Amino acid sequence: MALPTVGYCYEPRVNYQIQCMGCHLADGTGESGRVPSVRGTLVPFSMISEGREFVLRVPGVAQSPLTDADVAAVLNWMVRNLSDAPLPAGFRDYDAGEVHALRGRPLAQVSAARQKLLERVQRSDAGARMNPPTRSDGD
Repeated sequence: MALPTVGYCYEPRVNYQIQCMGCHLADGTGESGRVPSVRGTLVPFSMISEGREFVLRVPGVAQSPLTDADVAAVLNWMVRNLSDAPLPAGFRDYDAGEVHALRGRPLAQVSAARQKLLERVQRSDAGARMNPPTRSDGD
């Protein structure tokens, strides 16, 4: 007899601790040379469509066991709690539909895509919100 599947729903902070903190650390600083910090880049990346697509396609997000709604909630929690950059007026929260539309195609060349995005963001208005370091720290 098969037992019913039980879904567990945690608040975003707990989901971050369970799904993301092992690599990005408790404060989002990552591990230099291996896992990039989200502190200075998540908000600027989230301000442009290419950046939002990148965030949703990195393997840790794209392949997360979290539901689309839970992924959106974690990202929205992260921009408000782990970012050195303040949320600008008009910031658009992530939502389950956006997550669902993009996470099915994980990035293969994460470091190269991130570096290209860093250069793009630095040339945009979002770049004014990005804190150093702006080079790729690894993925």
